[in-house]
Parts: sequence; C-alpha cells; structure tokens
Amino acid sequence: MSLPALRTQAIRAQASRNAFVRSYATPAFEKAANGIAIAAADEGKPTSSISIIARAGSRFEPAPGVAHVLKNSVFKATNKRSQIRLVRETEALGGVLSTSLSREHLVLTAEFLRGDEAYFAEALGDAISEAKLPVHEYHEEVVPAVQAEYEQLIHDSGVYAFDLAHQLAFRKGLGNSLFASPHTAVDHSTAVSFAKSSFAPSNIAVYGSNIDAGKLSSLVGEFFTASGAAGSLESQASKYYGGEVRVPATAHAELDQLLVAFKGAARSEVEYAVLALLLGGEASVKWGQGATPLAKLHTATSSAKAFNAAYSDAGLFGISVQAKSADVADVASKAVAALKQAAQGVSDEALKQAVAKAKFAAAAALETKAGQVAFVGEQVASGGKAPSLEDVFAKLDKVSAESLAKAAKSALESKPTTVAVGNTHVLPCASSRTGAGAPQSGAAAAAPAGRARAQSNVGARLLKKRQSVAYHAHPGVSYEGAPAMPPMPPMPQGAGQGPRAQPGAGAGAVGAQFVPGGPGLAPVASSSTIQHRAPSPQQQQKPQPQGPPRSARPEAESQLLATGLDVDQLASEGFKPEDFLKQSLPSGRGDSPAQMEDLRRLKGRLESAMKITEGELQKSVFNNYADFVLISKEIATLENEMLELKGVLEEWRAVPESLEGGWGDDDLLMGAGGLNRRTQRNSIADLATLYKSQLSALWEGVEGSQKFLPYVPGRHIITEASSFLELHAATYKPKQPVHLFLLNDAMLVSVKKRRGPGIGGPVRLVAERCFNLSDIVVVDLKDAGDLQNAVKIKRGKETILYRTDKAEDKKMLLLAFKKVAEELMNKRRKEMLSEAEARKGDPRGFRSDFDGTFASSGFSPAAILGVGRDDPSGKDLSWIGDYSDELAVSIATREFEDAVVWVEKGKSILPQIAGDAHASQLFRAKLDQRTHELVSALLHDLSDHAIRKSGVVRTTTWLLRLGQGERARETFLSARGRLVRKRARQIKFEGDISMYISELAMVCFTLIKNTCEWYMAAFKDNRMASGFVRWASEQVEIYAEMFRRQVYGADQDGKVIEESLEVTKAHGAVLRDVGLDFTFLLDGLLRPQKPAPQPRVSSSRLRDDALTGSHLRPPKAAAGAGADPSGARAGEPTSAVALARQSIFSMQGGTPSGEEEREVPRVPEGRGSGEEARGAPAGAGAGAGASQQGVGEAQ
Repeated sequence: MSLPALRTQAIRAQASRNAFVRSYATPAFEKAANGIAIAAADEGKPTSSISIIARAGSRFEPAPGVAHVLKNSVFKATNKRSQIRLVRETEALGGVLSTSLSREHLVLTAEFLRGDEAYFAEALGDAISEAKLPVHEYHEEVVPAVQAEYEQLIHDSGVYAFDLAHQLAFRKGLGNSLFASPHTAVDHSTAVSFAKSSFAPSNIAVYGSNIDAGKLSSLVGEFFTASGAAGSLESQASKYYGGEVRVPATAHAELDQLLVAFKGAARSEVEYAVLALLLGGEASVKWGQGATPLAKLHTATSSAKAFNAAYSDAGLFGISVQAKSADVADVASKAVAALKQAAQGVSDEALKQAVAKAKFAAAAALETKAGQVAFVGEQVASGGKAPSLEDVFAKLDKVSAESLAKAAKSALESKPTTVAVGNTHVLPCASSRTGAGAPQSGAAAAAPAGRARAQSNVGARLLKKRQSVAYHAHPGVSYEGAPAMPPMPPMPQGAGQGPRAQPGAGAGAVGAQFVPGGPGLAPVASSSTIQHRAPSPQQQQKPQPQGPPRSARPEAESQLLATGLDVDQLASEGFKPEDFLKQSLPSGRGDSPAQMEDLRRLKGRLESAMKITEGELQKSVFNNYADFVLISKEIATLENEMLELKGVLEEWRAVPESLEGGWGDDDLLMGAGGLNRRTQRNSIADLATLYKSQLSALWEGVEGSQKFLPYVPGRHIITEASSFLELHAATYKPKQPVHLFLLNDAMLVSVKKRRGPGIGGPVRLVAERCFNLSDIVVVDLKDAGDLQNAVKIKRGKETILYRTDKAEDKKMLLLAFKKVAEELMNKRRKEMLSEAEARKGDPRGFRSDFDGTFASSGFSPAAILGVGRDDPSGKDLSWIGDYSDELAVSIATREFEDAVVWVEKGKSILPQIAGDAHASQLFRAKLDQRTHELVSALLHDLSDHAIRKSGVVRTTTWLLRLGQGERARETFLSARGRLVRKRARQIKFEGDISMYISELAMVCFTLIKNTCEWYMAAFKDNRMASGFVRWASEQVEIYAEMFRRQVYGADQDGKVIEESLEVTKAHGAVLRDVGLDFTFLLDGLLRPQKPAPQPRVSSSRLRDDALTGSHLRPPKAAAGAGADPSGARAGEPTSAVALARQSIFSMQGGTPSGEEEREVPRVPEGRGSGEEARGAPAGAGAGAGASQQGVGEAQ
C-alpha cells in the first residue's frame, strides 16, 4: 500500500474515532428530591441495568471485615419478599442480581431485559431500605459465604499480594482489607448499623444503563426511601507509608509472587495510568510477544506486569512479578530497570502507543456495564459529575514525555511497598540503607561518598535477652563462608527512604536492591545519576555482614545509645553486674552526696533503657500477635492429640502380654468344660433375664432408643450420666443438656425435651444418636480456662465435646469407659486366640469333636470359597479366618457387590458343614458378624439424604439379596419422611398464608411423587406395596394437619381458604402421574375439624376397642344405612390406608368391595404385628398387592 493510501486510511480512522466520541451518550446527571444522585445513559440496547453505588467500601468500615459482610448480606429476605421468592421472580424475568466490593464503593447491580426496570428497581429499593438482616441468616448464610471467599483469597497469591500491598501502603482507610479475616470477628449489630449508614440517601448514587433518565428518576423517587442517617460515611485522608512483608505460600503453587509498589496519584491524574500501559506486561496479539518493556520479559514460567490502582485521593502504582522462586530476583531486577529507564526519559513513539492504549481502554470500558459503573457511577457517587469520554481523551492528549518521566521519578522517590508470597527462603527481600550522593555540608561532607553508616545491633541483642522467641536472623550468627550474592541494580533515588537517613542526605541518596534469601538489604551506594556500580574485588572476596533483623528498630537503637550506657556490655552473654557498676560509677568519691547523685543518674539511665526495651518488646508482641495465637492453638491441639495417643498406647501395651499368657486355652477354643457350663447355666439365665429387663426399662424411659439399641444377647447397661452438656466443637458454647447411657458395646446419647407447649411441661428423654464403642475414641481433655471437666469423643472426622459441672461424674464415666475397653480387648483377644488355634489346628493331630463323615464326603469348603488351603481331612479351619478377612476387607473398601457375593457363598455352604458342629458354629458366628456389619453399612448409605435414585436401587438390591427387605423398606421410607419434614421446616413463613401453603404443597407432594418412583424402581415385589401406601397416607395426613393449623382460624378470610384448597388440589394432582390418587382422602382431611365431646371410657374398654377395632365402626343407628357414597361398606374400618387404597382402585378401575378379591397378606416370621398390620385394622392391607400393581402399571 502506498504512503498516500496509508495517510488516507489513518485520517479516516481518526475521523471515525472522533465520531465515536461524539456519538457516545453522555450520561444525564441530576439530584433526586430525596438527595440521591442519578445518572443514566440510553443507547437503545435490548438489555438494561440499574446499579446502586454506595460509598461503603472497605475504607469506610468501622471495624475490619464489616464491608465484606455487608456485601454478602444484600439480596436476602426483606420485609416484602422472601429470598426464595426474590430468586424465583428474578429468574422468571431472566434477570441477574449481583454485588461487588471495592475499597471505596459497594455496588448493587440488577441486569434485565428492557422493559422490566420497574420490578428490579423495586427489588433494589427493598434491598437497601427493607432488608431484615436476621441473626440466624447472618450465622447460617452470610458467615459461611464470607469464610469461603477468604479461603479462596489466601489460595490466590496474586489477589492476596495485592490486598497485602494496600495494607502496607496505607495502613488505615484504603489499607483496610477487602476480606473479613476469621481472626477478627464481625458483630451482627455492627454490620446492621453499617448497612443503615451505608444506604443513606446522601451516601449512594444510582446509575442506569440503557434506560431513560426521566423514568429512572421516577423509579428512584418511588422505591428508594430513606433507610439510615442523613449524613454519609467519612474516612480520613489517605497517607502513604510503605513497608515490606513476606508470606509463605498457603498452598502448593508452581510460581511465586513478588509485588513492588510505590506511591501513586488520585483518579483525576492520568499520568500513572499511561505509565502503567507504557511499561505494559501483556501482549496485544494472542500467542505473540508484546513490544512493551515488561512484555519482553514474559516467558513460559515468568511474567511481569505494571499496574495502577487509583482512588479518589491517592493511588498505588507498581509492578507485579510472577515466576519460579529462583527467577523472581532476575525478573524483578529487569522490571525495576525498565521503570528507572522511564524516569530518565520516554520516547515520542512509546508515548503515542501508551496514550492510544489508554484511550482504547477507556472507550472499551464504557462499552461494558461494569466499566460504565466503574467509570461513571463511582465518580457520581464521590460527589462529582458524570464525565464524558471527550473529557478523558482531552486529559490523555495533554500527557507529555516530561510528565511521564516526572511521574516515574516521583514514584521511585517514595518508600517502596514490597510483598513476597511463596518460598520466602529464596524470594528476594527489600529494605533501605542511607548513603551519600547528594551535596553535604560540614563534617558530613568529609565522609567518603560510598561509605554507609556503621549500624549497631545492640538493640536487637538487648531485645533478644528479653524474649523467648529465637529469630531467624540472630546478630550472633556468623556469615563467614556464605556465597556471594548476585548483585542487582539499585532502586532509584529516594526509594525506601525511612527514618534511618543521615542528616544532610539528599533525596537521591537512597538505594535499594533485592537480595535472594537474605534477611535484609545490603547497603548500596547510589548517586543522583542512578548508575549501577559493580562491586570491587575486595567486596567480592570478603562477604559483607548482614544488617540487623527487622526486630531491632532504628529509633529504639538510637534511644538506647542516647542513654549513654554501654549497651554492648549489657547485651553480652557474660554480663557481670559488679564489673558494669565499677565501670559506670566514678571511683574515689566515698560516701559524698556526689556519689549518691551518680547512683541516681545511673539508675535513671537504666530505667530509661528498661522502658525502651519493654516498649520494643511490646511492639514485637503486637506485630506477632497473630502468630502467637496460632501457635498456642496448635499447642493445645497437640496436647489433646498426645493425650489421645497416650491412651491408645496404654491399651496396646497390654496386648502382647495378653497374647503371651493366653496360648493353649483349650477349654475356650475347643468347647470343653461342659460340667462348669451346666453348673453355671442357671446363673447365666438369671443374668440374661436381668439384662433384658434393663433394656426394656431403657426402651420405656428413652423414646426412640429401641431403634438404636435392639435386643442383643448379653447387651446391658454399665452406667449412666445425666449431668453432662454437649458443647460446640469450635466455640465451646453449650448446645443442649444430654443424658449418657454407657452399655457394654455402645453409648447412647439422649436429649431432654418437654412434652407439649409451655415451659412447665414434663421432661422426657429422646434418643438422638448412638455410638458403637469400637468406632469411637474417648479423650480426657485437660482443664483450661472455661473448659472444665470435659471429655472428647472422636468417631472418624466427627468430634463431640461433653462437659459436666461435677468432677466425680467425669471420673466415673472415664473409669466405666476404661473398664468396657478392657472387656472389649479381652473379648477380641479371645477371638484372636480362637482364630489362631483354628488356623494352626490341634497340636495333638486330632479333634475330639471331629466327625469323620464330613471328611469322608470329600466336600471342601476352602475350595468352594476359594480361600485357605484345601484340606480334605477337614481338620484345618484356617479357611474360616481367611473368609472372614476377605469379607471384612470388601466391606471396609466399600466393594459391596463382592461382599454380598461372599455372604451368599457362605450361606450356601452352611448345610454342607452342618455335620461338623465346631466348624459350623465358628463359621456361622463369623458369617453373622460380618453380615451384620455389611447390612449396617448398606442401611447407613440408604438413609443418607444425598443418595440418588441409582444408589437407592443398587443398595436395595443388595439388601434384598441379603434377606433384609423389610429393614431396607423401613429405613428408606423413614429417611424420606425425615427429608419431607426437613424441607417443610426450611420454608420461611413471611405472613402470606397462600404463598406458604403453595410452597408447602409443592414440597410435600413432589417428594411423595419422587419417593414413589424410587420405591417402585427399587422394590419390585408387590407384597412390599402396602408399606409404601401406608407411608404416603401418613405424609398426606401430616400435610393436612399443617394445612389446618395454618389456614383455619377464627378471623381467617374465606378467599385465603379457597385459594389454599385450590393450590393443594392442584399440587396433589401430580401424584396421579405415579398411580396414586388421594383426592378422596384430601377432601376429608382438609375440612375444618369441629371439636366434639368425647365420652369418658375406662382404660380397659379403650384397650378392648383397640383390639377389636370397634371404635372405628359407625354407630348402630347408622349401621343399617348401607354403604356410604365412597364405596366403603358400613361397619368396615375407614382408616387412611383404606381410603388411600380405595382411591387407587377407583383410578385403576377396580373395586375393593368384593370379598372374593381380598387376600390376607402373609405376616413375616417373627413379626406378629407386622408393618402391614401396624396402624391399620385387619384387612386394611388386603388390597396392598392390587394397589401396588396399579401403581406399577401407572408407572
């Protein structure tokens, strides 16, 4: 292309750029009547947004972390709508609600389709003026979200370093962290107060994108009401300090982070923004290398990027380096050299490129809603007017090479802010030393130019004698023989200038360099020309001594030297007070008053030195307070773990002795001692009766305990404790009083609850949880602070704390635990001995109870099972132990399919080994034990609320193969019932009864429908259907009870009742999809119940009626009336199950009235009052099979 063509193309591009600037809609700015600043721009796009910009960033927060908490507290429940309603309505309209937090502003944004601005303006108004902010919502939703964001922060080294840089640079105000630390608790009342002040009309501004300014103004006046104090939040003016911090990486990362920042400028000055783009760091072409100085440093494992964080009254400018630990120093050196080169001058070509990039960045930002909010909304919220793009371009055009060089030089003259995150042993350090290089006068001018002031480390040595913490850079450590550090270019003049500068030193007399791995910066002489100077040969041969640690502060050191004491002698290890007094006090004065005056002066100097050292120690403690707290927590944790380890070692220490002294117990192994058993038979029977009566009393006294502790031969109560409190594992706050029951194989935890409403009702015990003693570890916690007389119970990752006010109760419980543990250990030892003897066989070569018929048959259990050795003689029983081990491993590794196969194989060989009584008894005991463990694991998985449909089908199939169908059904339905109640309790009642009933019906009937689908897929046998029908009818009755409580009242509106009934019927219709129709049942249950006087009947009469079912029959006067309209015959029971069955028959076209179609279900063996018979009269489950068939066909 020719030169004229290029010139023509450039002119056209410039004209189009100017046209874009003119065409950009300048936001309309105005003040509403309530004092809210409003800005809007309408570009005619199909999507719009409304943003509330509040001056409530982290710099305005009254306590650390409050702004972060407020950011996560908005868009929750308000006085007008619940959170679930807000989410549902927002998603129905296709909108998005979001919040963002910066150091100066909190932004609430609603994005939506054009035309829906009225609803979202109302939602934003509710969020700032009608928010509830309840305490339970704060603890259950806001605090976990805040903690999760903080955890994400500390694992992102870039964001973490940027946040730490602000804390070092500004300390307060802009130095406040954007994230709430878990080490500083945020009070709920403080957050509520800050929210009210943040959303005051004078403290917020509203910006609308693609919305008419007049319409936005009317919406703000309608929905944005005053919600706080009239005044806005204030913050002190920002002041730059600088400093250094080194943080080890909290997570494994391949690259380390080094951030070097300097004092920047406010948002109104654009020189630093252009300077950041001039240095660059990113390529403008994908997969290419940029042309900027920092972009040229980019490699596969390292990068450097300039940044400019500008705020209303201050700014932070710097360079961020990310590389491997060994490469960070080199990349940082080259990046600082590029900044130093910019301070010396900028070429016109580089200036034009940087200004063009700045213009593009400003224009591109205004094309996004987030950029418009940051560019326009924040300036409006800060009290200014909405700027135009033309004003920004005009400012950028005024930037010159001289102004850029001046900005770079001004930044380099400030004290640097250095943050290193990663491998702190290798990452470079940065500090400052004074040096010459500026014109001096007097004695100072006679000193050599490159000579630094000799530093004393006596302050650190004195401080070290007062502290018990050994610092990593002790002054006494010798650095002889250390490898020479690679030199790096010094930082420009004024960088790192601090209070240690010599009098008379100019602004350019300060240099700094990065030293990998060193505790501080080596002194570097620099001149006003800022040239790099190579070290002399003498410096290369002789290692330079390192400076004192950071704990020895220059001001404290100068104060100690000013006292006139020989602090070197005081800090020495071999200090002798007598010699010090002889040297410090003049001799030959006798007892004159002059000597007393010398003593007073010496005492005063010593007291001054002591106060200075104490102050320095106190500052050190404050600076390291977080580390002290962390270390103390770790020590407490280690103490408890050591106590736990001690208890485990004491238990296992007795195992070898028990094994050594127990070999050869033939009576135990081989079943001998029949005479002793016959003589003890009566006493054992009496003891079994006593144990059974104990369990019966426990079942009667503790509600629900039989579910956790069914009858097992030999199970009995050891002790119980009623004075314990359960504590929160993290805060040690009391949760609830508990009653502990310790049995020989388990521990039952019951809670105390009151019957009926009111405070004065009777107290009952309800079983809450039960622990298997083989699964828990009991730890005696050491008394400390408020934690007195406490014990800790650990089961896997779960930890439970219990505390009592009586030390003797704790002692009694621990002794009982120890006794039970010893008994369990002895039992395990006997089992181990029995297995070991069975494995090695009888040493005499035969067994007294061995049956030769079993061996002569040629049957080999080991060969069938595939374990142990194939012994045709049948004497070697090692295959039993191998089989038990294989099955235990399958259960432990959750390979349940293999475990079920092992159990089925074991059951298949039981008839063949029945001829060998000893082998059959031993194998059956092992098989029953492992089967119980397998069934318990499967039932636990089946009761988990997080299980999916495929998991239910798979787990149920395994249980059915094990013959545990009844338990599988009860466990599954009980878990689903608890889930229905849990989801119903999670529905928040906001005062709208119709809305509450709608949500309740949707939850209940949807879960019943899903449960039916899962149940039909898992239980194919029609005989199992009646149990589900009973469960479904119970859930409908529970829903009806909640319906009647909420809907029917003395002053209830009839319209509300009608709406609630319609909503219930509409949601109840979803059950027809799975073959269930509870319409008739709902019609009767949803009617208001009128209380009727009940005749007083004796308890015996009630018992007789309950047995015969006569209380369910209609009165004699109505007995001859015939069948009722619903199809039920007079005299038949009309229970919920019968009505449910009848509804299913009516839907499927069947009729339950024929007596010949009835079939009495078979009651399982050992369950005289089976699940089909419980809660329903005889015949109630007669149509269960038919109803199940109808459901299956509907599915």
